[in-house]
Amino acid sequence: MRDTAVVEDKQKPVVLAVTQQFSDLGTRVAEVEGHSNMRQLVFPYPLEGLSEDEVRRLAREYFPRFMDVIGAVR
Repeated sequence: MRDTAVVEDKQKPVVLAVTQQFSDLGTRVAEVEGHSNMRQLVFPYPLEGLSEDEVRRLAREYFPRFMDVIGAVR
């Protein structure tokens, strides 16, 4: 999470990708690092144990959200 703040400090586009379990922690770390507006993409928890098909379904579902979070124009 701190790595994301370091990248943002360098004025580079970055998104913190976390599971739901770590979302609050990510927000707190971002605030402590002076990045209260850090962009986050929150995935469901847990991811381990999912089948390949389930992971692929999540990837298809979350890719448009990722594009929205980074502000990409489609």
